[in-house]
Amino acid sequence: MSTFRSVLAVATAVLAVAACTPPDEAAPTGPAVPRPQLQASIDNSTPDEAMRGMSNKTWLWTRGDGPAQIHYSTPDGRDYAWLVGQRQIAQGQWQVNTAPGAGGRMITQICLRYPGSYLPGLGAGWTCREAGTMFYQMTEREAGDPLRINGRSEALFVLDRPPASLAEVQSRVRG
Repeated sequence: MSTFRSVLAVATAVLAVAACTPPDEAAPTGPAVPRPQLQASIDNSTPDEAMRGMSNKTWLWTRGDGPAQIHYSTPDGRDYAWLVGQRQIAQGQWQVNTAPGAGGRMITQICLRYPGSYLPGLGAGWTCREAGTMFYQMTEREAGDPLRINGRSEALFVLDRPPASLAEVQSRVRG
């Protein structure tokens, strides 16, 4: 019982000291609020920034209804998508456009399409997302085509599960 009393005495002392510590004035005190940086990146994304953010980039996408996807987006608007569980690499296109947002303000969008593809999560028609949201939701993105999927219709191997990172897949491609 003496061990219990010792632990209780220490816990009581810690709580007493914590109660006497003045609150951190920089700490938020109200309810959670939307992330202004994300909303600002969506609102202020320009077509040129979106083009630079997509052109000649390999990116990992693990969100949405379909399986995880790795894309390589070329500078000339072609997009190659490698889906978990598939050997086929879908060939499609990407583009940047603007459209009126909810308040009537023009929003920069990134749009993808894969005509002739019947893979889950890839549509034949243009599917557009706000550029800032899309960049924020990408699991990972890096410059170039380190996985060598540009121009391929078939992957070197089938991804049997969503990769933790692009580096994980790169190690298998090099090996």
